[in-house]
Amino acid sequence: MGIGRDPSNPIEPTEKAPAATVDPSSVRSVRRALDILALLNEERTTLTIKDTTAATGLPKTTVLRLLQTLEQAGLLWSLGGGQYVPGPALLRWARIANDTWLFPPDFRELLNDLAQRCRETANVYVRKGLKRVCIAQAPGPQSLRHVVRVGDELPLWAGASAKILLTNAQVGLLEKVALDSPFGISHLAQLEQWTNEIKERGWATSHAERDDGVSAVAVPILASNGTYTAALSLSGPSSRFTEDQVEFFIEQLQATAEKMAGHNDGGMQSQHILLARSND
Repeated sequence: MGIGRDPSNPIEPTEKAPAATVDPSSVRSVRRALDILALLNEERTTLTIKDTTAATGLPKTTVLRLLQTLEQAGLLWSLGGGQYVPGPALLRWARIANDTWLFPPDFRELLNDLAQRCRETANVYVRKGLKRVCIAQAPGPQSLRHVVRVGDELPLWAGASAKILLTNAQVGLLEKVALDSPFGISHLAQLEQWTNEIKERGWATSHAERDDGVSAVAVPILASNGTYTAALSLSGPSSRFTEDQVEFFIEQLQATAEKMAGHNDGGMQSQHILLARSND
């Protein structure tokens, strides 16, 4: 007699595979290694054992072990004397990241034209968790300008671009953003007020909300289904963001964002998919 499912019991329990377990110590080690790599930037291109120990607060023996592991993986390169620089493996990663995030020429041209027309720095931001990340920039032509580097992560609790990215957020996310702010949960009411205003008018402004003397104006870049995929902004010294100028900036931003959203073929389409996924 064959073995089969009992027809009198249409729903039988199935054997489940054991849930995968993750060793907390392994996760901690990975996080520490990433924190060490994150110490590298334009100003700090070399790591020393002493500086890394001071910056991370980890024991020297732990720092040495992590540095050696990163060196073995090619992510760091030892110069000797306890000095380390970015390793050759990062070249491959950088090339992949560049191919993934570099916007096509027509998109970059629109961004550059916006910055030149308005004479202020133009940026594109997407949301990543409780942060917003600058993924494209066109510097303004004036010597006094707001500087944010591509790849920089900024908070979501303030700023014109942040308000745009939170416009359709659920209350749960707004609560997390409020708790991440210096003001705590009391900031939730302000976040809700901002997002409600943007739903009505379609643009956002900020004046010295995060940095003194810095203002910004932002609008959404929409996907073909009307969802907010990214924020397009202009930022600069508050003294140049007069009421008349802000009105002009809004017009220029909306016109540029509409053109960007209209590029639904080729590379731009893949960028829209990428931007939409960043908001998941």
